[in-house]
Amino acid sequence: MATATMEPHLVESLQQAAQEILETMVCVSPDRIEQVPETTSTFTAEVVGLLGFTGTRTGNFVVRAPERLARAMVARMLMTEPGQLGDFAAAADGFGELVNMLSGNFKNAWVAQGNRMDLSVPNVIHRGTVHVDTEHAGAQRTCVRVTIGGDALDIGVHFEADGAE
Repeated sequence: MATATMEPHLVESLQQAAQEILETMVCVSPDRIEQVPETTSTFTAEVVGLLGFTGTRTGNFVVRAPERLARAMVARMLMTEPGQLGDFAAAADGFGELVNMLSGNFKNAWVAQGNRMDLSVPNVIHRGTVHVDTEHAGAQRTCVRVTIGGDALDIGVHFEADGAE
């Protein structure tokens, strides 16, 4: 079943949010930011950040990265080296904050259209699988891929089919 993607101006807002957050908060300039097909609603990755939302539409932000990239971004946010983060807990906390900033920035564009969006707190899964419910007619999912030093940070927005709260 084909699943719709977000409206082009919302995709552009997501791309701009990624650029702004990565440059100002992570102090890194992405090599490339592009929309890529989000062909599934099940994700397996080294690091998965998940943040749910309700409001005009219900859904999830799903942000995925290789652990190496997640640690590097968090280290830059904390002005330290990736090796100084220790166990994964510090990296997970920082990655969750990155997910929170990305989703909050996108929320501003969504609300500017007259919509409502209430965000949950981010969850970070280390070497796991996540499934979100966007396989039904009326669901929308979009992914923006940010390439940094050859690694991909995928930022997905998944709206569930039911628009009711």
